[in-house]
Amino acid sequence: MEERKTIFDYMGQIFIIYGFSILTLNIFCILVGEDAQKVSTIYSLGREGLSISTMLQFLGVSVCITGLRAFFFTDKVIKRMSVAARSACMLASIVALVVLCAVIFGWFPVTMWQSWAGFFISFGLCFVGSLCLMTLKEKTENRKMEEALQRLKIQEEKTVK
Repeated sequence: MEERKTIFDYMGQIFIIYGFSILTLNIFCILVGEDAQKVSTIYSLGREGLSISTMLQFLGVSVCITGLRAFFFTDKVIKRMSVAARSACMLASIVALVVLCAVIFGWFPVTMWQSWAGFFISFGLCFVGSLCLMTLKEKTENRKMEEALQRLKIQEEKTVK
């Protein structure tokens, strides 16, 4: 049974996504900011950092991703869909969202294959990293639940005797 989420749970998810995004963008600012300044609105300030408009755009994307997660991974809207199908739909939705933002906000030149290659490589690395973290978290939680169940069984056996 899944616990009920509050607005604070969603706000926490938004700011985790946002913080990770901004940290990653700042690292790229340091590494390629001067070179990317000419072709991307994200790096319009070069190595100096991110503009307020870029940070607000990424906050909006973080809100949208959190909304997509709630949509695809709660049973209130989608009743019968496997976790794999939900994950695939969410992944496709996030890619579509980023493509839309790239076009609207000029994040990178949509006509350059190098931009798309960089996007898909960085997105893939972030996806694999987050997948590994989620898997590790789930295994840790399952192990804790199993240990708690074993303690409960032992306590119940002592009570019966």
